[in-house]
Amino acid sequence: MEEPDRNETNGSRGPEPEGNVGDVADGASEETTKVDVGREGSSDPEELRAQLGIKNNHIRELFEQITASRLAADEALASLEASEGHITALEQDRARLKERIRSLEEEARGRRRRREGLERQVARLRRELERKDGEVARRNYLLDRRAEEIELLNRESEELAARKEGALEDALRRIEGLERDLEEREHKVVELRASVEKLRGDLEAEYELRERLAEPANRLRAGIDLFNDSEQRRSMNSLSRTLGQPEVHVDLDEGQEPPVLLTFTWQGVTWQTYAADPGLAVEDPRVYLKGAGEDLSGVDREAPNARVGPGGRVLLGL
Repeated sequence: MEEPDRNETNGSRGPEPEGNVGDVADGASEETTKVDVGREGSSDPEELRAQLGIKNNHIRELFEQITASRLAADEALASLEASEGHITALEQDRARLKERIRSLEEEARGRRRRREGLERQVARLRRELERKDGEVARRNYLLDRRAEEIELLNRESEELAARKEGALEDALRRIEGLERDLEEREHKVVELRASVEKLRGDLEAEYELRERLAEPANRLRAGIDLFNDSEQRRSMNSLSRTLGQPEVHVDLDEGQEPPVLLTFTWQGVTWQTYAADPGLAVEDPRVYLKGAGEDLSGVDREAPNARVGPGGRVLLGL
């Protein structure tokens, strides 16, 4: 701020400064400023300089406060933008979780439909077995009737033997024909019984396998054996030749008849998860890659409970 010329040629005090001395960013009132200027006019030059210096310092403080307020406003705006970005990321995570839940529900419905189809097939086989049993019973009844007829014919032939030798020969030929028919029917009955026994054996084997797979430990071993015999094992071993031996965690997925999940982790970063389903009515592919990634930050990492043994085969236990 420029200072007015204080001295005139005649030694009197110069004119007072024009304008409002207190016209600054803090919005001080015009009336107060005029009072201050009027007071300064009655002071000596040194006092006026001191007052102007005080006002300049006050103005600088006000400018500093304005600058600090602007910086605080900028920081608040940056914090608001960061919060909005975090909210957007959370909404995206929620959308991904909803999609994952929908996928799991679709998979559960598919498994339920497959289980219902298997139950219908078992019911159909049971009805077929009952029908076969009824047919066997009917054929046994016919065989008994044939046996009774044979006995009757034998008695008649003995009674007619004395009177008609020709009638006896006809009766014998009829008996031979009946015996051949009986042998053929007995052969068919044996075949039917063998078919029934085979069906029963298949049902019993299927039931035993289902009971065995109901045990988690047996299901884990069955899934590991299925993985070891698949093409996916060679893919895993090919990656192991580059990154070294992986850590292996084996667990069961969710569901009533869950597949076995085999998770391989190389160097604590790269990971792959394979699903192996040893179920009876599972369609191909029974072993497939379920997930993979190059970062474990969003993956629940489990402690290893299996290993890759000789020949690149997965073995349960460390």
